[in-house]
Amino acid sequence: MPLLLRRLAGAVAAPLRRSLCTAAPRPPWAMVNSQAALDASGAPSRGARALVDLDTTPCVSRLSVPARLVDPHGDMGPLVGIVRSASCDGLLLLDFVDARPRPIWPHELAADRGGVEPDAKLFVCNPLSGQLVRLPAPGMDVPKMSTSFGLLTQSQGPHGPPDRYVVAQLSKSSRGGGECRRVVRRFLSETGEWDERPLVGVVEMEAARSMLINHEVLALGDRLWWVDVAWGACSVDPFSDRPERRFAELPRCSVLPASDSPMLPTLSRYRHMGVSEGKLRYVQVSNRDDRSCVILSFSLDDETYSWALDHSAQITDRGDRCHVHIAAIDPFKANLVYLQHSGTVIAMDLAKKKEIWRSSLPQEIFFESLLRGSSLVPCALPTWLATSQIPSSAGTLSTSNKADCKKKTLADMLVRVDS
Repeated sequence: MPLLLRRLAGAVAAPLRRSLCTAAPRPPWAMVNSQAALDASGAPSRGARALVDLDTTPCVSRLSVPARLVDPHGDMGPLVGIVRSASCDGLLLLDFVDARPRPIWPHELAADRGGVEPDAKLFVCNPLSGQLVRLPAPGMDVPKMSTSFGLLTQSQGPHGPPDRYVVAQLSKSSRGGGECRRVVRRFLSETGEWDERPLVGVVEMEAARSMLINHEVLALGDRLWWVDVAWGACSVDPFSDRPERRFAELPRCSVLPASDSPMLPTLSRYRHMGVSEGKLRYVQVSNRDDRSCVILSFSLDDETYSWALDHSAQITDRGDRCHVHIAAIDPFKANLVYLQHSGTVIAMDLAKKKEIWRSSLPQEIFFESLLRGSSLVPCALPTWLATSQIPSSAGTLSTSNKADCKKKTLADMLVRVDS
């Protein structure tokens, strides 16, 4: 049956927004804004830890990090914090990049040798305890065509904190001379060092077309997934010393020609992948006209790497001319998807074909989503997350909200340990 959505004009029915407190039960997950704020106030109460303003989904949770922790001397220029990836057990990977515009030189337009990336400013973050682990600078010459970093964890037990993690990206390397080769560039928590491992299974993919990635990196099982919303998803086990690249093409009806790839920034608003109930899910919205759209939801078979259509729902009579975008996929209920409609996030049950909840979107996040597509990252909040420690080694710097950390100066805590 067609679904009628109420007009978005006017106030959202109360009570829709409810901030979390210590007395209230913590939800199993949160939708975190993908832009991490830098707090320049230097408030002593903050210490050297991140702060997450948690709220019940579909309300948006926001993350902030002390600016002096990222840039102790204030000489790095304006920085933008981005949540690149979330592990299945709730850890977040933060990447702080230079926001200053700069010219693009002609030699950087070449896809095969696009210049050299500046050192990344990467942190692993526990969003509940506020603990931050700063990774050492990669210190490798890497072409500009490298993908975003992803975060994957492993645990010895089935239900408990991770024992180790890896931060990785797909990249190219010309170390040792000769042609550039495809590699996994990674940081292992056990060693505290960066290294590179050549990719296996590359030739057949590169013969088809190049991936263009405009999507957060997903963690599922023992693999990280990089997503091209016009073509498909590429997965790698970054813990392996011989990582094999696998590829899952989108459902046949969703694959677009390579010539349409420049549409990616806009296309990512209407196509999204996520992990839900232990499977990779793909959701797309087709806005047919000003008053109706169709939502399709697929799941990936682990063995055949083929997609099955799980849900199809139609939304009609939206009441205005704003298109529906995809905000997030519920990690625990595969039939729930979160849609952005103008300045509102709507929780939609695709199985029942009806809206179950909605919440106003903060104005600054609304404008971010218009510029960068989907801006919300699902983050699991297991019960033990608030009291667990991020695995670390001699090559990383860990800061937390514990008393012993507060006794140290920021200069002491920000000393780099060269691997």
